[in-house]
Amino acid sequence: MTSSVRVWVSLGALLAVSCGWSGVTESGAAQGGAVKGRQATRSAPSDEVALFDAAWNGQTATIRSLLTRGVNVNARDMASKTALMAAAVNGHAEAVEVLLAAGADVNARDEHGETALMNAAFNGFLNILDVLVAHGADVNAARESGETTLMDAAWNGDLRVVGALLAAGAEPNAKTLDGDTALMMASSRGHVEIVRALLATGANIQAKNRYGDTALHLAADEGHLEIVRLLLKPR
Repeated sequence: MTSSVRVWVSLGALLAVSCGWSGVTESGAAQGGAVKGRQATRSAPSDEVALFDAAWNGQTATIRSLLTRGVNVNARDMASKTALMAAAVNGHAEAVEVLLAAGADVNARDEHGETALMNAAFNGFLNILDVLVAHGADVNAARESGETTLMDAAWNGDLRVVGALLAAGAEPNAKTLDGDTALMMASSRGHVEIVRALLATGANIQAKNRYGDTALHLAADEGHLEIVRLLLKPR
């Protein structure tokens, strides 16, 4: 499985070495940016950078001030990331709430196809995951490679996140472009309780990836005997 960890750079640090910011685009301005019932006006790039930096650091008072001044809540940086993603990846729940209330696109994707939900879930921020789901986050959104948030959690062994995603309707049988499933990932990594949770919600034991491997094959290859027994158990 390709690592889903992406490198995030503090925009404040970027400002320190740049005379001017050209990385924030106007993408999303037409459909987003509504602040307190009005359409956000076009804002200076420096203000948008300040919004990203405030979101990254969880500075909610600054976020509110910038949004009141009309900064585009859905502005994107050079990697197509949004302020909501910056807040979510760092676990700033209050900042996430403020941005969502201002019209942040909960399902915006960056250049890799990642969403704020993926960012929060990958780092185990269950409280933010719940908030994003409550605001309509797509729990089955996938990267260009086909990897979903559930697959990340299965790979990482985060049972709490797996449970929350499955309860929110995550598809246990989604496949990557290589045909891998969350069950295969959990099995290959030896995460017994996650395998149990996936099986309880209908994960397909017989699914094969492009190499012909099943979850059983992968568990056996890695020597995870408890999972092998679990997968062989009659149903």
